Amino acid sequence: ELELWQEIKEVCLGGRRTGTGITGLGDTIAALGIEYGSIKSINFTDKLYKTLKLGCYRSSVDMAKELGTFPVWDHEKEKNNPYLLRIKEEDADLWKDMKEYGRRNISLLTTAPAGSVSILCQTTSGIEPLFMFSYTRRKKINPSEKDARIDFTDQSGDNWQNYEVYHRRVQDWAEVTGNNIEDASEKSPWANCCAEEIDWKQRVKLQASATKNIDHSISSTLNLPEDTSVEEVATIYETAWKSGCKGITIYRKNCRSGVLVETKKEDTREKNGITKT
Repeated sequence: ELELWQEIKEVCLGGRRTGTGITGLGDTIAALGIEYGSIKSINFTDKLYKTLKLGCYRSSVDMAKELGTFPVWDHEKEKNNPYLLRIKEEDADLWKDMKEYGRRNISLLTTAPAGSVSILCQTTSGIEPLFMFSYTRRKKINPSEKDARIDFTDQSGDNWQNYEVYHRRVQDWAEVTGNNIEDASEKSPWANCCAEEIDWKQRVKLQASATKNIDHSISSTLNLPEDTSVEEVATIYETAWKSGCKGITIYRKNCRSGVLVETKKEDTREKNGITKT
C-alpha cells in the first residue's frame, strides 16, 4: 500500500495537475435572458469556456517562467496534441510562450458536479441547468435521535426527513421583478429550462461546446422521462461520443428513490421575455 501511494505522489508531482472549473452556468445564462439549450446559450458556453481555457493556460505559462515547468514537461511530446493545437490557432502568442517556457501544470481544467458547493453558493450546479424551481429535499436521519421526524422510509429501510426547497436565484428574481415565485415557471428566464424540460440533443451540444475547451472532463447528467427506452439511452451515449463529449450520465425518472423529490404543480408552457434563437 505504501508503494502505491508513493507512485500516486510521483505522478501528481510529475504533472502538477489542477482542475479549475465553474459552477452556476444555468443561472448565468438565465441572468442574461437566454434560454438554456438554445443556440445562443451554446455559443455563449463555448465563448465562456474558451476564455477560461486561454486565461488558465496563460497563467500556467507565466508561473512556469518564474517557478519552472512541471517535471515531465516536453514540448516535443505534445506539439501535435489536437487540444493544444487549437490553442495555437486561438492565441499565437500564448502558443509561442508555451513552447519556449512550458507550463507549470500538465492540465488545468474540469467541471465537477459542484453539488455541495452550489448548495452553499445557492446557484445551479456546475454546467447543469436548473433542476427544478422547487422540490422536496430528503435528509437521512437517525430515528433514535431526539425529536427525529420520519417523513419517508425507502426500500432499504433508511429513514428520511423532508423539507421544501425553492431555488435562491428564482426567489431573487421574484423579489426584483415583483412577481410571485409561483409565476417563475411561466415568466422567468428559467421557464421551460429545467433539467427535465430541455431536449437532450441540445444538452449534448451545449456540453460538447464546453468539452472542446476542457483538458480533463465535465460532469453532466441528462434527466430523461420514465418511459425512455434502452434504445434511446444507447442513442444518447453514441451521440455524446460522436459530439466529442468525454463522458455523460443519464438519469431516468423514478428509476430509484432519490433525495430530491418533485413538487407537483400545474404544467404551464408560456414563455415571456426569453431570448430564443
